[in-house]
Amino acid sequence: MNIAPLASSAPTGPSTSMTALLATAPLLLRRRGALADILPVIAFTAATAIIATVVGGAAAFAARTPSGETPMTGEASIMRFLLIFAVFASVLLVPSAVGLGGSAARLSLARREQDLATMRLVGGTGAQVGSVAVLDVAAQSLLGAVFGLGAHLAVTPALARLDFGITPFTVAELLLPWWAYPLLVVAMVLIAAGSAVVSLAGVVLSPLGVARDSRVVRLSIVRLVIWALLIAGFMIFMNMGGMLLGSVGVAIMILFIGAIVAGINVVGPFIVWVTALVLAKIAPTPSLLVGARCLAGDPRAGWRAVSGITFALVIAGFLTVIATLGEASSPEDAMMFTAMTTGGLLTLGIAAVLAAVSTGVVQTVRVIDQAPRLRAQHIAGAEVGQLHRARLAEIAVPVGLSSIIATGTALLVLTTVFGAPSDPTMAVQYLACVLGAYALLILSVLVGSPLVKRYATRAA
Repeated sequence: MNIAPLASSAPTGPSTSMTALLATAPLLLRRRGALADILPVIAFTAATAIIATVVGGAAAFAARTPSGETPMTGEASIMRFLLIFAVFASVLLVPSAVGLGGSAARLSLARREQDLATMRLVGGTGAQVGSVAVLDVAAQSLLGAVFGLGAHLAVTPALARLDFGITPFTVAELLLPWWAYPLLVVAMVLIAAGSAVVSLAGVVLSPLGVARDSRVVRLSIVRLVIWALLIAGFMIFMNMGGMLLGSVGVAIMILFIGAIVAGINVVGPFIVWVTALVLAKIAPTPSLLVGARCLAGDPRAGWRAVSGITFALVIAGFLTVIATLGEASSPEDAMMFTAMTTGGLLTLGIAAVLAAVSTGVVQTVRVIDQAPRLRAQHIAGAEVGQLHRARLAEIAVPVGLSSIIATGTALLVLTTVFGAPSDPTMAVQYLACVLGAYALLILSVLVGSPLVKRYATRAA
């Protein structure tokens, strides 16, 4: 790209500089293929659709929950209990969907770090570069949010046909109030813009460092300590009879569980980083060595690739308990178990969609980001098959760690709340969900596999 005209023109003032920068921004923020530009929009679409659908479902249960303390029978007698599970599902799903939106913004900027650094080097100030980059991400998030609302409206009639064991929900009940939709769009744009601002720190502070890719990754053990404290606090709360506090105790329990599950994405990158550093020193094969070093260089991206699968496995653990709580002894129990089973399957399905989009987007974008490295390694003598094995090694390590973390977290929470499981079918059901999650991950990896050969063998 020829940037000499921009460099040689001496701006006479801030306004002139900003005008010149905005005029050349479309050239500097050059597009790197239709697929790379579509992926963030897909992520924003999925995040918006999931948030609107989950919140709308929880609001439908809340609207049917009767108020007051008068004795209730039939469907009304179980609505408060079902509302708790609806809120619980929302606490699990919504933060992950929001995190997907934030990840989409960071991935969008990650593909343009070199271009943004170039804008700094040719005279753009930190504020000017930040404005251009944030507007670019905001436009993608706005487009994805609008598509997401369309997807939400399209699937709502199908959700209204699900059997929850109670009076079927109408489409109107599952939809949010009209004023909530523009607020959701604004919220997604603000989340994307906030994530973009955080991601811009490296470009704003050190454009030469970004251009040279000289950043040093260091993660603090404080991540692990905070997560451990959350788990310890949850166990102490439950052992001291927290559930005896009534609705307040249930609310605190839900907040604890939501914080523990959300904390997996905080502690996950640290565990991946430490494991990758160890493997890089003891790797017996070149493929594992290359994969471990790639993970150590960017553990957050490595964890984002499997965070959706991790969450799906946690949901699968909760679902296995819901499916084996017991047998109905009254019409109310039958309605409750039907609603819980259907709700659990729906939650797992939404988590699977979240995992598929997250893993597919992150894995494909990582291949696009690593195109120069793949080309350099191939020129240096690495065969395409070796590059594939190195990529699989880079994915296999976070997958193995996520399985351990997800299983341990689900087992800890469930045994603390419900006690030790006694039905062996729970383990079989969980194993089936794990295999399904791995199959989903393999498909997501295969989506980006053809790009490895394309970028490795194409001419410079």
